[in-house]
Amino acid sequence: MDEMVFFNPGDAIANSKDYGEAVRGAQIYKAKDPYESSLVIAQDMTDNKSFAVYFAKDEKSKVKDTDKGVVQYHLKKKI
Repeated sequence: MDEMVFFNPGDAIANSKDYGEAVRGAQIYKAKDPYESSLVIAQDMTDNKSFAVYFAKDEKSKVKDTDKGVVQYHLKKKI
């Protein structure tokens, strides 16, 4: 999956330096409420060792170059 997405860092459900831990956290969160929006595991483009879990619905689609409130991520997995 080679897709770039933008999120507000404050919207993250979880953060981790370990990809596997981020996936497990997302799976546990999803198991609690399976009807909630799908989740995505995203890798921070400025820190390649940092992963975050977001609701897919929180993706920022209309981002301006001057918008400092969002961060570019590399989408790693959808749950």
